[in-house]
Amino acid sequence: SGASRVDAIHYLKDTYLVSDEKASLCAIVAENEAKVLKDVDYDHTFSLYVGIPFCPSICAYCSFSSYPLSVWEKQVDNYLDALCKEIEAASTMMGNKKLLTFYMGGGTPTTLSAEQLDRLCSVLGDEFDLSAVREYTVEAGRPDTISAAKLRVLRAHGVDRVSVNPQTMSDRVLELIGRRHTAADIEHALQLVRETGGFDVNMDLIAGLPGDSAEGFRDTVEKVLALGAENITVHTLSLKKGSRITLEEVPIPGAGEVSAMLDFAGDRLSAAGYAPYYLYRQKFMSGGFENVGWAKDGRVNLYNICIMEELCSIIAMGGGG
Repeated sequence: SGASRVDAIHYLKDTYLVSDEKASLCAIVAENEAKVLKDVDYDHTFSLYVGIPFCPSICAYCSFSSYPLSVWEKQVDNYLDALCKEIEAASTMMGNKKLLTFYMGGGTPTTLSAEQLDRLCSVLGDEFDLSAVREYTVEAGRPDTISAAKLRVLRAHGVDRVSVNPQTMSDRVLELIGRRHTAADIEHALQLVRETGGFDVNMDLIAGLPGDSAEGFRDTVEKVLALGAENITVHTLSLKKGSRITLEEVPIPGAGEVSAMLDFAGDRLSAAGYAPYYLYRQKFMSGGFENVGWAKDGRVNLYNICIMEELCSIIAMGGGG
């Protein structure tokens, strides 16, 4: 609204009783968002989301539209048949508006084979004009789904941003949350991404996972920083009603320990040259904390801001759309 950072902080503190630290974080995020959005023409652009509802296994914290590939593998081609028809139908909806950003999520899109990814991206390229797209993102969140062949297909279709999401760099915590890979697999996957070239990388972390500690989370942050991702998103564990953590009442770190994790991440990321550029909260978040996206200078993900701030039209297709 044009208020100064000081005025915004005072307003948040006086009106909503926000702490000094969180009020300052909100004000900084708002300033960084405003810089990114100043040249976005919301009236004449739109974004796309495509959901791929398959994963190698289902994480203990997850309640998204996602199903184990081992059970549904024989139905993936049928799913793509239906999705391609949906894409063809949706391509007629936006008239003269230009496509601004594209995001393929899930699930884990890279559970698809290289051939299936090529088919899907080809249909998207045929049905939508990608010439003005500012970013083309595909979640490759599970390292056990990433291969050089798949990355080459994505680059050939213009994908310029991928997520390689460890959530934690502790093998013990990875096992507890149902991930079928190790921290070493994450490092190998990122090496494949860098060898392919042409991608900005986002890496997601979750504070408050079962079996984790403030010390363990600090180790995760340091290891992820050493890998040099352009974006690092620090999530707080959300206790979703349909997740295994909630259904099975799995023990998790307390609010004080989660607070220590987030405080360390914020201080360390700032010191490493990352700036917070989007922030949001969900219901049932551990300790009542928040999720924050951090980026190196000039490397923010515009789609993340658009969807969280509800500033632009987004066509969502596929499972979970």
